[in-house]
Amino acid sequence: MSHPQTARLFRWQHRLNGEGFSLLRAVYDPSTGQAVAVVSELADSPARGITHDFARVAEAALPVLRADLGPDLASVLWIAHFGDFSSHDPGGPETFTAITLKVSENGYRDDDEGDHRLTTEEVTRLFHGHPLAPVPEVLARLEPLK
Repeated sequence: MSHPQTARLFRWQHRLNGEGFSLLRAVYDPSTGQAVAVVSELADSPARGITHDFARVAEAALPVLRADLGPDLASVLWIAHFGDFSSHDPGGPETFTAITLKVSENGYRDDDEGDHRLTTEEVTRLFHGHPLAPVPEVLARLEPLK
């Protein structure tokens, strides 16, 4: 069974730092309604610190996921992604952190409880055996934000 995927830039509003943008890559399993979404922080985004406001990142990315992958999307495993392409640790190792978000009447809430690191191999498994392409390679193929 083929699992639909998407890759695109999207805008989001940081509660402290204003408008930012990130790279969103996701895979969707229509049989379960579940998606895995990797959000890569980009160094040239004016708003930095996606893990400091991941609830807003996810709220901005969710409509994109539903539009690209399907309106029946039931749940998302959110993953923050950093590396030499981001401001978090430029030149440092590539890292993936699974972000546990709570759902409230006002949307997502992030209290850092349950967040944990993932290995590159774990992320590849979550993408059904397809390793993520390097961020610069993906960005070169995408249309710029308007």
